[in-house]
Amino acid sequence: NQSNGFRKFAEDNGLIGSNRTQHVYLLSERGYAKLLKILEDDKAWEIYDELVDNYFNMRYVIQKQDSYMITDPVQRAKRWIEEQEEHQVKLAMAKQETKDVQDNTPISSKDYQVLSRKIGQKLDRYLSQHQIYNKNQVALLRWDLNNAILKAAGVPARTLIKQKHFTAIAEALVNWEPSESTLEKMKAY
Repeated sequence: NQSNGFRKFAEDNGLIGSNRTQHVYLLSERGYAKLLKILEDDKAWEIYDELVDNYFNMRYVIQKQDSYMITDPVQRAKRWIEEQEEHQVKLAMAKQETKDVQDNTPISSKDYQVLSRKIGQKLDRYLSQHQIYNKNQVALLRWDLNNAILKAAGVPARTLIKQKHFTAIAEALVNWEPSESTLEKMKAY
């Protein structure tokens, strides 16, 4: 029986949500448009919206059957390829989102303490090598080093440093030398 075949198709594709459904109607696009044309009051427009949404959702579901549900081998293979491509796109998007989240995660308080200690050690080495003891000169050098770190990270404050900035900060720490303007200002003390 054709109606039982249609009912089975509708059930298999999730188009029937209840076992108590007694009738399943098959409408062509033209029949569907005629049905919608008779609606006139507010309730009818709500039903209209629901019908339109359901119709196009159903159409999409039918077009996007899982490959294992398709009996024609050529169509099954085509759909399987589409599914693999969709999967690859979703996977790439998920990887990018994960990377973005990881990169934009603020550094932990432990990492912040480690960073502060490394900055202090770099400054202490420089002060020791150049035998600088004047507190005004030390303050200028501390400002210069902090400024180099913030510039490398591209942020206005150390508290805004993210995980993605660590490589640039490490490079800035290794390569830091006081700027010419800081060295000039130090001569005043």
